[in-house]
Amino acid sequence: MPPVQPLKLLVIGVDGADYARVTRWLGEGRLPRLAALRDEGAFGPLRSTVPALTPPAWSTMLTGMNPGGHGVFEWFPLTGEGGASPVAARRRARTIWEALSDAGWQVGTYNVPTTYPPEPLSAFQVSGFDAPALRPDMAHPPEALQVVLSAVGTYELYPHSILDINCDFADVARHLDLPRDGINALLEAYPCDAAMVVFQVIDWLQHRHLGEPRSDGRDLVEEGYAILDERIGQILDRWCGPETTVVILSDHGGTLTTRLINLEKVFQDRGLLAYRAPGDGGREAYERRRRIARLSLSAWTLLKAKLPRLARILAPAARRARGKLASYHEGAEIDWEHTKAVPWGVDGAIRLNVQGRDAHGSVAPGEVDAVRQEVIDALMTLRDPVTREPICRGVRTREELYTGPYADEGPDLVVDTADPRCLCVSYRDTGELPMLDVQPEDVVVLDPPWCIHDPYGILLAAGPAFEPGSAPDEAGLADVVPTILAALGLPVPAGLDGRVLMEVLASSHLDSHPLRVGPPWPAPDAATGGGFSTQDDEAAVEERLRDLGYL
Repeated sequence: MPPVQPLKLLVIGVDGADYARVTRWLGEGRLPRLAALRDEGAFGPLRSTVPALTPPAWSTMLTGMNPGGHGVFEWFPLTGEGGASPVAARRRARTIWEALSDAGWQVGTYNVPTTYPPEPLSAFQVSGFDAPALRPDMAHPPEALQVVLSAVGTYELYPHSILDINCDFADVARHLDLPRDGINALLEAYPCDAAMVVFQVIDWLQHRHLGEPRSDGRDLVEEGYAILDERIGQILDRWCGPETTVVILSDHGGTLTTRLINLEKVFQDRGLLAYRAPGDGGREAYERRRRIARLSLSAWTLLKAKLPRLARILAPAARRARGKLASYHEGAEIDWEHTKAVPWGVDGAIRLNVQGRDAHGSVAPGEVDAVRQEVIDALMTLRDPVTREPICRGVRTREELYTGPYADEGPDLVVDTADPRCLCVSYRDTGELPMLDVQPEDVVVLDPPWCIHDPYGILLAAGPAFEPGSAPDEAGLADVVPTILAALGLPVPAGLDGRVLMEVLASSHLDSHPLRVGPPWPAPDAATGGGFSTQDDEAAVEERLRDLGYL
């Protein structure tokens, strides 16, 4: 049934929705509701942050600031000590939702990543999957969670079924029902002027099932997008009228990679990164265990090549030994005294260990430029194992990427790969990639391929302010907030990093609502930087991120 009062603004996020994939399926008629919005307004690629990760990307979309302006670069702070902390607790720039709430709008959001702990918005905020558990502290007001549960039943913040090889289409449909049913229930209980809801499952589908052949010939990812299109249409029909401003966007895309750069190995082999064995073992004990693992792997590789029949006989014993050898890193910690630079995450971010800035800095300020160049030289020598071409086209510096008061908290360098479908590994996963860091190669061919984030998501914007059939010109996530404000006829605060996408706004709208610049938004009332309330909470979130390949 139609809403008693249509929303003034509806933002629908689709985590991981890929520009190339959406464009293709729009052309094939697979996404009719998105196609209608494209024809009514603007459509184009939306450039993610660097790195193209959920925490900095959604934080930039919500604030209109680059990571140096809001202080979020990764799932966890890029420091060498201290526990994990929720992303929203570290974000130090005002979100559009808090600003609209303060301006007297009734505002609510549901299932948006990086909104735990929730903001005290004027209507409601129910956090997304990075909340540690399904309990009242993930919602404001706390009773809002019960509104959702009464409508959808209990649900998993992190649906393991989607990442299961046996995931079926019923699972996908069920998880795409959840955002629709949840936002419907919340908006019925808490009438709003503006709202945002995020569909998370597309990103999870791509991480596990992109390019995966199925015996029945069906494409789980493609059908997921088709169901998504239908669910979005149902939300639009329920809550939007002809005057509603509608924005549909994603934080990044998704693509397949066949190359893996093992930054941990590169850094250790070149003396940039050191580990120490647990307890009193020290750096020497760790390196001894690593050498044993490396020599054992080399001997086994040689045996398979020279005496394959004997290798087949010994294979069961080798598998048992492999598990033990692969445990050489268990319990190890970074030896900061002998570490110059540390790779973080899976997107090529690198942080130097600088005295006076980092907790256990070993690089004197006067040596920073030399160490930075040492890292760059090491990376630029890497070659694709098949083509023998350089795997990196450059290394971008912090000064190139970030501006603002928190830029110094981010990576000092970020690898710019020659092929954007190239994954940088700077962590150990002894499950899927046992003994990776003792392999002889710095760059590994992945077979089968892995799904990683693509830098380009989507932007769809429709409503009376937008020019039908228009396209944004090199739009980035920071441009979303100022463009929404301009579309609503509201002043755009000075100091945002994004720009108003004037090319997608109708001239008639600009004539009646000239662009106005307002005072800067004040900093949020509280960006605590505090950790999770319990170790169990921290462990629960880390387990989800590890399943998705972020840790």
